[in-house]
Formats: sequence, C-alpha cells, structure tokens
Amino acid sequence: MTMLAVMTAGAGIGLGVFLGFRAVFPRPMPLQRALADLERPRRALVEPETMPAGMSDRFGKIAVQIFEATGLVDLGALRRRLRALGKPLEAHAYAKMLGGLAGLGIPVMFSLVLAAGGVTVAPAWIAALAVGLGLAGFLWPDLGLSERIERRRRDFRHSLSAYLDLVTIILAGGGGLETALQTSADLGDGWAFTEIRAALRKARLTNRTPWEVFDELGQELGVDELRELAAAAHLAGDQGARIRASLAAKADSMRAAQTATIEAQAEAATEKMLLPVVTLVVGMILFIGFGVVQAISTPGTIP
Repeated sequence: MTMLAVMTAGAGIGLGVFLGFRAVFPRPMPLQRALADLERPRRALVEPETMPAGMSDRFGKIAVQIFEATGLVDLGALRRRLRALGKPLEAHAYAKMLGGLAGLGIPVMFSLVLAAGGVTVAPAWIAALAVGLGLAGFLWPDLGLSERIERRRRDFRHSLSAYLDLVTIILAGGGGLETALQTSADLGDGWAFTEIRAALRKARLTNRTPWEVFDELGQELGVDELRELAAAAHLAGDQGARIRASLAAKADSMRAAQTATIEAQAEAATEKMLLPVVTLVVGMILFIGFGVVQAISTPGTIP
C-alpha cells in the first residue's frame, strides 16, 4: 500500500510540474485558430476588465494545450461541433479534464481511507477502477452532445423559416434587399437571429454579399438549409422578383419539412405509448393461460 501511495504522489507531482510548465510557457496560438476567434460573433456587452477570467477559463486553456500536445482529442472536429452550441472549446475541455482527474482520484482516495482503517485493497483492483472511472469521467461531457447539437440546429431552422417570411413580406412591400435582410434580423430574438445579425455585419465589414457569409455560417453550424438558401439566392442574381420568389419557395419547403418531422415525431411517440399496453395485454394472457394449462395438465383438478 505504501508503494501505491508513493506512485500516486509521484504521478501527481509529475502532472503538476507539467501543468505548471504549460501555464508558464504556453504554446503559441496557431494562425487558423486566431482567425477563427476573430470571426466568432461576440455577444458580451461588458468590458473585459469587468469580467475576470475564472478558474474554468484558465484551466480550460491548459486542458486545450494538453489535448493538442498529446493528441487525445480531435480539437478541430470538437470545435466545429461545439460551434452550433455556442460553447467555448475551453469550457468543454475543462469539463473533460476535471471528469478524468476526478475519476482517477476517487478510487485512490477511497483506498487510502480504507488503508487508514486497516482494510487492504489489492493495488491491481485500485488501478483498474481508477482507469475505468477516469475514462468514464473523461467521456462524460460528450454524452448527449450530438442530441443537443441537433436540437440547436432544429431551433435554427425554425428561426430561419420565420426570418425568411419576414424578408419576403418586406420585399413584397417594396423594400430593398439589404433593408429587408437587416430589418428582419433586427426584429427577431434568440441566438439564431443573433447569428444572422453577426453574419450580416460580417458581410458589410468584409465587403461581401450576405449569401456568401450565409453559406459559411451554414457550414459552421451544420445547417444545410442555410447553404441551400445561399445557393438559390446567388443563382437568382440581383433581380428582386426572382430573389423574393426564391426566398418564398425556400420558406415553404422548410415549413413542409418541419411539418413532416413533427408528424414523424408524433407517430414515434404514439408507437412508444403502445408498448406498455401491449406488454400489459401479453402479461395478462400469459397469466390466464398459465392457469388454464396447469389445470388441464394436472390430473384431478378438473371435476
């Protein structure tokens, strides 16, 4: 047990030295990552000096550096997935690192408590349990991530459909295209309209068309409908009537797709509700049938 405590203390000291070295001498930020941070929409309205960096921010950056150095996590793919959630990569990396360290440390601490009480546990069991819990804690933040991302994309599609309806109404009233796009974006609330406003601002600052920026936003968020809208509007050119028709057609197709999805979800929920009823009926048939079969097969039970 003493050898296990020495090994645990050595591993902790080595990890602390490594983390301290990374904190004092951080790796330079890649140019691609710096450009991605500059293009990310800023939602904070408070000055940076009034928002001190918390422990999760500091240790999250260290965790990102460790994952990048060791290759444990594909940071590029993870960053693209978290983009739809609007969650910083540092926060997710901090949660993964904290979960992994907690999983590794709990069995060791528990074994030390047992050793203090005179109970000896085999080091192999402690090591296996620590590795298993550490892996589980490391993967815990990823559970349900795909479902949350798909939910956010579905919410964006609903907001995009409403946004296209507003744009179509303003265009039908004689408004210009840029006015319709910006006014419709200003009328909406929620994170989806915030992303649309940020995309329009980026288009103005970079002197590009809104459709090009919408195509990039659709690629970042994984929303194919936004990319299809950008392609259709780009093909329509500068003619207001053709653009209005394209936007109206896209809004109608999105509403039809959303209606079909809702109906499919309702049918799936109905099928799930039938399962308990079928189970109850089958159980009742088996219960009654068992009594009948027992009465027939046992001599003398039927008068």
